[in-house]
Amino acid sequence: MIIKNMAIALALLAGSSGAFATGSKQDVNHGNAVSHKNDRASIGTGYYQTFVQVSRRGKPKAIGVKFPKTTLQNLPMHPLNDGKTCYDLDSNDNIDLHNECTGGHSRTLYFNSDLTPFKNITINWEPHGHVPSGVYDSPHFDFHFYLTSDIERKQITPGPCTGLMNCVQEQIAIMPLPSQFIHSDFINTQLAFAHMGNHYVDSTSPELNGGDFTHTFIQGSYDSQITFYEPMVSRDFLLEKPNFCTPIKTPMAFETAGYYPTKYCMRYKPANQMYRVSLEGFVYREAY
Repeated sequence: MIIKNMAIALALLAGSSGAFATGSKQDVNHGNAVSHKNDRASIGTGYYQTFVQVSRRGKPKAIGVKFPKTTLQNLPMHPLNDGKTCYDLDSNDNIDLHNECTGGHSRTLYFNSDLTPFKNITINWEPHGHVPSGVYDSPHFDFHFYLTSDIERKQITPGPCTGLMNCVQEQIAIMPLPSQFIHSDFINTQLAFAHMGNHYVDSTSPELNGGDFTHTFIQGSYDSQITFYEPMVSRDFLLEKPNFCTPIKTPMAFETAGYYPTKYCMRYKPANQMYRVSLEGFVYREAY
């Protein structure tokens, strides 16, 4: 029953490209590390800006997105979706932004760095959350850190199948990952979505076991390969001004060599009233 409900819950997780991303490179010295500010995109009366934090030895320390406190105010609430990922289900030559689109309000930004396998991030603001009721129906953000290019992501096209997915690609997307590349607590929902792919959920997450949803971690796949890491967090939880990191459950092996994170973090800094959502604790992994 949990997995069936989770399949429904993921029905609006599909993301798409952001039309407002602009390059803005700046370096900020943090003593033993340097942060490189990258793309920036507006939303509501605020904005998102990506960053890559690098050690003095040139190793990745963190990648993520920053946004000011004002970003959580005056966010778009209607319509439910911005129209970037849609399919005319009833073939009436008219797109219903509530029922024939998915992904909420999305922005895609780039990290402009090859120090990690992560190429870009799509942030989906879901103003009314999504089903099932009582689990993910609160306003929240999905932070999709992609291991694939934006071009590859957008080639997962809309169609009439579940998740507004192209039916042929849906079957490719839900192919299982080799067990060594995903932690045993994660379960294949076999739910794929346009402009995204399939989802693996952590079966031990509190909200799937009678608890409340505050934040959680999901992994995405397509054609039996990991394609994104996804911290997901409710707006209400961000308003509590969190300052924490949570371990990422590590698989037995990695398909591609590179630096991979061991934790995801959410922090609020009162001094400048800025939030950070990031992947951190990077460790170099050899290919299996």
